[in-house]
Amino acid sequence: MFAQNIPIQDLLKLKIAVFGAGVTGVTTAYFLAKEGMDVTVFDRQGAAAEETSFANGGQISVSQPFPWSNPSLALNLFKWLGRKDAPLIFRLQRDPFMWQWAIRFLANSRPSAFYANAGKIVRLALHSKECLDKIAMAEGIDFHHQQKGILKLFEGENEERTVVKRQKWLHEVGVEQRLLSRAECMEIEPALVGTRSAFTGGTYSPNDESGDAHQFTLNLVQAAKKYGAKFRYNTAVDGFVSDAQQIKTVRLNGVEEKFDQYVLSSGVYSRFLAQNIKIKLPVYPVKGYSVSLKIDGSNAAPLTSITDEANHVVISRLGDQIRAAGTAEINGYQLTPNKQREDMVLKTVMDLFPGCGDPELATRWCGLRPMTTDSVPIIGKTQYDNFYTNTGHGPLGWTLSCGSAEILSSLIVGKPTKLDISDYSVDRFQ
Repeated sequence: MFAQNIPIQDLLKLKIAVFGAGVTGVTTAYFLAKEGMDVTVFDRQGAAAEETSFANGGQISVSQPFPWSNPSLALNLFKWLGRKDAPLIFRLQRDPFMWQWAIRFLANSRPSAFYANAGKIVRLALHSKECLDKIAMAEGIDFHHQQKGILKLFEGENEERTVVKRQKWLHEVGVEQRLLSRAECMEIEPALVGTRSAFTGGTYSPNDESGDAHQFTLNLVQAAKKYGAKFRYNTAVDGFVSDAQQIKTVRLNGVEEKFDQYVLSSGVYSRFLAQNIKIKLPVYPVKGYSVSLKIDGSNAAPLTSITDEANHVVISRLGDQIRAAGTAEINGYQLTPNKQREDMVLKTVMDLFPGCGDPELATRWCGLRPMTTDSVPIIGKTQYDNFYTNTGHGPLGWTLSCGSAEILSSLIVGKPTKLDISDYSVDRFQ
């Protein structure tokens, strides 16, 4: 129903460049290669999934489509002012773009905008989960896939009221979620028995999943190669040559190369590549932290993926390790570790699951999430006939990647798209 008309004889000749070998870029390449396109993926790193997709929280969370720019954001930012342990920290820079982005981000916390944006995200998340499950089955990819749902824990009456309101909305859009007492949470996940956490209840979303995004991406690279996709690493995109209608060539490591179509999936750096050709992408980095602990078969580690609502930390079982990720820090493009915020994530794990692993041996990591001002990714065609975007997925890149790639691939090859891709177009920011 939402298709562009491209003659089939022209499709057979399309050479397509994809910029970015994270989970979004690789899934895009996979779907395009399966359509018979001549696809090459370029990344500045030496391998796929070396940046944002490297060590995220592992959740495939259809039940958590709610933007961070929520109706209580302004009040919470005021309460968190000056707190180094706040779940979300703004470290304001001397950067006019950051200020513009922040104002538009806060503007999207109005209730009407909040639920409209959540609707776009949940529709994409439902489609993406379906696409992910099909890929996993078709390609036999091992990525520590757990289909045990997500258990979200809350603390106190204020959090419970918010959870109940969102649970009702999720039910209206077709997402199953059950409200649970503290005792019922422990029945779902027995590893919570003996917890030091003061959570008072929770919700359980049985259709959610978890898995290792890094391992999935590396294995999907091999699957994409079977369909002819090529991957070139250690390659910098220096710029583009264009006219008013099309991108003519791209400069890669200083050498001009020509493709028929171009797809931008470069995460937080997408903005800089796009502005070279006068495309304005309201994408800014939001830094997050993760810790990984070896569990050595311990029964004290959960099998069900967990969201700790009070501490804004998610936890997943990935094979022989437990991965926890969380907090948000808006602090430009720097990746300097912050031990205090790493310790916040680690403490949440150890409070919930004492004995699940040795915290002294935890592996620590931080990465930059590419966040748009409305928390909805930017997918589709730009002002150029042959230049597309698939970027800005924020904290839900793993959840949304397969669906985003599938609808963009359909658009490029002229097939009907399963969703109205105009909901995700860059044009919405004009």
